[in-house]
Amino acid sequence: MSAVAELSRPLPAPAGDLADRGDLLRLAGDGRMPYPALVRLLGAAAAPAADSPAGPAARPAGADVPRLTARQTAVLTLMAEGHGNAVIARTLSCSEHTVKNVVYELMSRLQARNRAHAVARAVRHSLI
Repeated sequence: MSAVAELSRPLPAPAGDLADRGDLLRLAGDGRMPYPALVRLLGAAAAPAADSPAGPAARPAGADVPRLTARQTAVLTLMAEGHGNAVIARTLSCSEHTVKNVVYELMSRLQARNRAHAVARAVRHSLI
């Protein structure tokens, strides 16, 4: 079975075992992962155990979740789909310079190191 087909199949019920996620990551091989698999993995990683100090009681609801404008959300969604600045600019009917400024602001608000990290943080915070 190909790595993409393996990652696209539904995950088994989480048993708290990191081996399943590790196996999925090893199968990715070329570093590409289908969006649904990424969401499932990030969702499983973001859900802390109930008995851990980082559980739901440790963080107030809405804390550290950045608020995004409609344009930032649109740019982030297109970034998540893998589009470059030129395509995003054409899609949103704005200049590439505007897209670069929006991406720069997104990186700051999401405290991300690169575009992929920004998308991962946005998925983790349910922003896209």
